[in-house]
This record gives sequence, C-alpha cells and structure tokens, in this order.
Amino acid sequence: MTAASATSRRTQVPPGSSRAATAAQLNRAQRVGLGILGTGSLIALWQLGASTGVIPPSALPGPAVVAGALPGVLTSGEFLGALGDTLLTWLIALALGSAAGIVIGLVTSSIPFLRRPSMVVVNVARAVPATALLPIAILMFGLATEMKVAIAFWAILWPIIINTSYGVLGTEPLRLDAARSMRWPWWRRQVYVTLPSALPSILTGVRVATGTALVVVIAAELLGARSGVGTFLRLYQQALRPDIVYAAVIVVGLLGALLYTVLVRLERRAVGWRASA
Repeated sequence: MTAASATSRRTQVPPGSSRAATAAQLNRAQRVGLGILGTGSLIALWQLGASTGVIPPSALPGPAVVAGALPGVLTSGEFLGALGDTLLTWLIALALGSAAGIVIGLVTSSIPFLRRPSMVVVNVARAVPATALLPIAILMFGLATEMKVAIAFWAILWPIIINTSYGVLGTEPLRLDAARSMRWPWWRRQVYVTLPSALPSILTGVRVATGTALVVVIAAELLGARSGVGTFLRLYQQALRPDIVYAAVIVVGLLGALLYTVLVRLERRAVGWRASA
C-alpha cells in the first residue's frame, strides 16, 4: 500500500457523517428562514393595523415610528440606568432563589420523612401568584430593590425546588448503594452522587426561572417601585409616548431572548456528558 493511498484512507470522511452534517445545516437554515418569515409577517401585520387605523396610533404606533425611537432609547442614560437596575435585581433574585431552591430540594428529597410534607407546602405556596404578595412586600421592604428581589425570589423558588426534587428522586439507586458500601457520609453522597445526577433537571429549572424572574421584576416595577425598566415604561406611558414604550419593550424582549439563548448553551455544555452517556 502506497503512502498516498494510506493518507487518502485516513482522511476519507464516512458518507453517513457527511449526510448528517448536511442535514443539520439544512435544519439550521430552515429554522433561521422560518424565524425571519415569522418576524416579517408580524411586522407586516403590525404595519397593516397601524396604517388602516384599526388600532389608534396612541395605542399602537407604526413600526417605522417605533424604529425611529430605538436609537434614542438605546443611547438614553435614563433607560440604561433603569435597565441596569432591573438586571441587577434579576441577578440577585436568581442567585438567591437558585441557591435556596437547590439546597431545599436536595435536603427534603433525600430525607424520606421530609419528602411528602415538604411537597405539600411547595404545591400550596407555588399556587399563590407572586404579584398578589406585592402589598405585603411593600409593607415589609418599601419600594426599594429588596421588595423586587423578594417578589422574584418567591416566584422562582418553588419551580427550582420541584425540579431539584425530580432530579434527586431520579438518581440511580445502584450509585447510592455503592456510595453507602464505601461508607461515605450523607453529605458526601449528596455532593458527589445525588447532585451530579440531578444536575440536568436542576439546570432546566434554573433556565425556566430566568425568564420568570425577569417578568416578575418588571411587573413589580410597573405596579410599584422607584426604579427599573417597569418604572421607565410607566413614566413614558403616562407622558403619552407610546413609541418610546414600545421601543423599550422590544429592547427588553431581545435581551430576554439573548439571556435564554446563553443559558441554553451553558446548560448543554454543563450536561453534555449526559447526552453522550
């Protein structure tokens, strides 16, 4: 066998892998095309509703008017400061809620006599809307950042506890038996066996909580707060500037989509071993 033939055999790509790569590229292009088509259709309907007068301009300005307000919103120190305040509140609430939810879910699901009573409490508590607790939060914390953090913390705590519990209960018993046979203490079994097994379910709960926390923080700002994007929206709605309101909503929506995409990619990297196992 010559060196050239050996080299060509080593560098030859299997037909199946090339077909799979081509199919993946086509699927990706199809998704992008459908996304562009959907966005274009939505903008066209928006323009149609604004130009025909079905919806008054004071309630829904045209796309061109809102697009003209976007540069001013993006360069506004007032909006950027409000956005930074909202994102800081969101980050604090997400960190506290995730940490508390993971610890509570891990402990209550790993101890049999705590499992059922804790799930009863979780199911009752998660049925209470976070915004319904806004008057209580205002009485306790005033209109400061602590009020928004408390409301968002309540909203995301219970889903994370539930997802953590599902992940803990899905741990393979053989792994736990092996850890017990090596006389590992309870905390070591949780850290090195239960927690890694429950990680995919936990990250799913955190990903869902990301969007929930952002929505709840902005809702709290709309209903009663001194600062944040919700306060900015309320101010310009009262000033009869719907173009600025819609432009700010678009920016926040795009930012939320970006955060979700980043978290999905981080989740895939963190639990890539599960897909390849």
